[in-house]
Amino acid sequence: MKIFSLGIDQLTINDIKNAGFIVITQSVLPDPSHAEGHMLMVTSDQIQAQSLSELRRNYPSSMILYVYLQKGISGYQAVHMLCESLGIYFIPPRSTSSVVIEKIRFILDEEGEERSNLVGFFGSGPGIGCTSVAKLFARRIAAAGLRVIVLGLDLYDPGYDRKATISLDRLRSRLTGKMIHDEDFEQLIKQDGYSYLPGNYDYLSAQDYQEDEIEYFLARAGANADVVIADFGSIPESAAWYVGMHKALRMIVTHPKHEYRLEPLLELAGHMDLRPHDFQLIINRSNVEEISSPKNLALRFGTEILLELPYYQPLQESLPLGKKELQHVDDKVHSLLVSMSLAPEAKKKGIFL
Repeated sequence: MKIFSLGIDQLTINDIKNAGFIVITQSVLPDPSHAEGHMLMVTSDQIQAQSLSELRRNYPSSMILYVYLQKGISGYQAVHMLCESLGIYFIPPRSTSSVVIEKIRFILDEEGEERSNLVGFFGSGPGIGCTSVAKLFARRIAAAGLRVIVLGLDLYDPGYDRKATISLDRLRSRLTGKMIHDEDFEQLIKQDGYSYLPGNYDYLSAQDYQEDEIEYFLARAGANADVVIADFGSIPESAAWYVGMHKALRMIVTHPKHEYRLEPLLELAGHMDLRPHDFQLIINRSNVEEISSPKNLALRFGTEILLELPYYQPLQESLPLGKKELQHVDDKVHSLLVSMSLAPEAKKKGIFL
């Protein structure tokens, strides 16, 4: 299987080659007879969306990957739908080389060897409690004896109520130069048994972060912890949010009153080859009455509820859960660690006939 590439940057091509694939770089589209039975990967800079129908007619026997480069959470739904109708595989904007490789493996039905220790928390809206819930899981995982790093990767909110001596924006220069060292993680703030890096205080620079920087940082953090907990926040328009969606075990912190927010959020995830069953819902403030129940919310979107947490007074450093609630959280944490091969599977109790 050959991959004919038009418009793909050289670094991505090198990564695809290092993954074991044969890539043939093109300055123009290849002869259709040469690409027959092979893969053709083109970008939106080279082939406009209105030319996709003609591209499919000219290459009827080739697998086509269309890498859409125009950033923005709106505007590419119609392009994705067009690709689906033409039997063309769609790769959304902000996709890193590893995401492209995963897509190629998916198309060729090949297994990837990567196993992540990253758990990502995404909010359905500002103030939903994404940071608090992420730290709750971090505390309980740390209490199980594992090394835990919590990263504030909401680029629009640091997630910390005071200025810190170390934060994501203070590491930015070393992040850009890909010069993060093990010692940097030793400088993180120590909280309740885990290490914590507040996020980006310089919100004006939120759009300056690049996907490959975030991917690199997550890899370095993963090498320095048993489990990395990342708070990606609730604003999709950031490099960190997109990388987290591709790389993490995904938790969405939400509430039934955010039903109207969840719908476009899951629709956007669909353009990234993610489906509702790829997410776990954590219902925060579950004891606040709403017209719709958490169960109805999950049924409507086809997602699973991992946990329901009650409402507590705001501005508390950590959620003051009772003994029964903590046990429920610990049960979910254990299941999470088992799925990551970091804890043994508990033997089932009961009488079996």
